[in-house]
Amino acid sequence: MKYKEGFSTSLIDHLLDVTSPRSVLDPFSGIGTTPLVSAGRGLKATGIEILPVASLTAKAIAVAANGLKTMQFKKSANELVKHLGRDVKSRTEYAFPHFRITEAAFPARTESQLAKAREFLSYIDDPDIHTMLNVACMSVLESASFTRKDGQYLRWDSRSGKSSSKRNQHIPITRFDEALSSRLHEMTEDIKPLQKQLGGGMPDFIEGSSLNHLRQLSEDSFDMVITSPPYANRYDYTRTYALELAWIGFDDDKLKNLRQRLLSATVENKPKLQWLQACYRDSPVLKSAVAMFGEQRVLQEVLSELKKSQKQLSNSNIVRMLEGYFLEMAVVIAELGRIVRPGGTVIMVNDNVQYHGHELPVDLILSDFAENSGFLCANIWALTRRKGNSSQQMGRFGRRELRKGVYRWVKETS
Repeated sequence: MKYKEGFSTSLIDHLLDVTSPRSVLDPFSGIGTTPLVSAGRGLKATGIEILPVASLTAKAIAVAANGLKTMQFKKSANELVKHLGRDVKSRTEYAFPHFRITEAAFPARTESQLAKAREFLSYIDDPDIHTMLNVACMSVLESASFTRKDGQYLRWDSRSGKSSSKRNQHIPITRFDEALSSRLHEMTEDIKPLQKQLGGGMPDFIEGSSLNHLRQLSEDSFDMVITSPPYANRYDYTRTYALELAWIGFDDDKLKNLRQRLLSATVENKPKLQWLQACYRDSPVLKSAVAMFGEQRVLQEVLSELKKSQKQLSNSNIVRMLEGYFLEMAVVIAELGRIVRPGGTVIMVNDNVQYHGHELPVDLILSDFAENSGFLCANIWALTRRKGNSSQQMGRFGRRELRKGVYRWVKETS
């Protein structure tokens, strides 16, 4: 599964070694590296993830590491590949469930094989085997399609017929059956190493928004948080993972709904304040978050400057997106201040961003939120590999390297 938004297991192992927590939370857990590694070491581990593609992949890894019937999986995998080669036509109900932005993504032969795969999966009763085969199919959709993930969007091959595709741009396309056979072999080979590395226990995976689920966790219930929230970079994961979301049953309405529930990091996100007020009512957590957001001087100064230049921005909704992003992150951090035990640690990875020549020091802003939520900002490490501003902004404002940072916040004990 090509999922770039994830941690390395070695980083998680190192952080756990130096901190020695008994319980670990990741409120933006992606494919589950933090909770999987933590649970593999016998710790209480919880991950919250809103993107179903990522949470399904995390579940498959957990299943493979903890109790998968390996021989039955191998047998079912072989039968699936054989089924794709049979000269039979699947019923129309098993056709790939396209929505608008995925139409014309596959060659006709691939469409036929996808329908056969979906039909085969409908007869698998064992939930663990079904999860593994489902993720295997989902993970090779891109390589068998006329699309590639490219930053904020999908890049299209000109053979797709999409008007947005560049002329004569040909993307290497693998046959679905060949790609799936190779992926199933890789997954089979990975089972024993995963059982050895992550087989210490099943994490608690929660599918949904941290803005909804953090408030349901008990006070002082975790020793450590390791996380990397979405960056304020306009990336829309409902578009880049459109094929995978369609595969697991999303339609246009579900896609739009998911896009609005994600942390506000794309210009299509609408304000969530009214929804948060309905959820939190008179909770001091939301009141604290709103105050932190409104009183953060640097943030408000940059937002004010951007509002003055709103007509010159590449999208008029950038200010709204940034207001939503930082308010929602203030809520998340205020919740972490309630959930993390005194003496506990938060490790967060995030990027600074720039819009219209104005840099937003995300590391300093979020660390200020943390210090107003009961944490001491112990460290902000700037990674040696820094990122530049976008090509559009470079042309207008020159190249500027932006900090990519790791923050360590420690919950104060008194």
